[in-house]
Amino acid sequence: MAGTAILVIVPLIYLIIAMNTGDLLWISPVFNAEPQAVRVHCYGRDKALQPGTQEFVAVTSLVNQALSGRKRWDSLTLSDETYQEYLTNPAMMSVELNYPAPFRIHSPYKYYSSIDSIIIPLDGRHATTNAVFGRHGILAAAGSFHVETTAPLVDYLADQGLCQKP
Repeated sequence: MAGTAILVIVPLIYLIIAMNTGDLLWISPVFNAEPQAVRVHCYGRDKALQPGTQEFVAVTSLVNQALSGRKRWDSLTLSDETYQEYLTNPAMMSVELNYPAPFRIHSPYKYYSSIDSIIIPLDGRHATTNAVFGRHGILAAAGSFHVETTAPLVDYLADQGLCQKP
């Protein structure tokens, strides 16, 4: 009887979460999207990484690794003012990845179901929380994911001379 209950309850829980999120793969921790553009907003200066270069591939891989791990959703949302500061403020560093088509980051949360850009603050506002913000066009996605660490990305950018704190 206990085995039958497990065989019924576990799939039922999975389906309820899948219906709530609109994502049958909500349980998958893997993120492996390929961006069409990567920009490093480095303390008031922008550096575009060219597709196919070693830097572009490495940054994409580090972001995919961070988003493939454990993450939690939080209601902290990227405001337009903060986004503009990430682009221009000489005290902030962030990475922005733009994708050719909207996608979702699989999770048990309904959020991030249709984004085409990811913004990751690396120094400055919200950087200590390991936040990952999403946007769809000019609109910010509700909330943010918080990954375990963004330190490998910060270290890589510094080691390669792509962005160093002034």
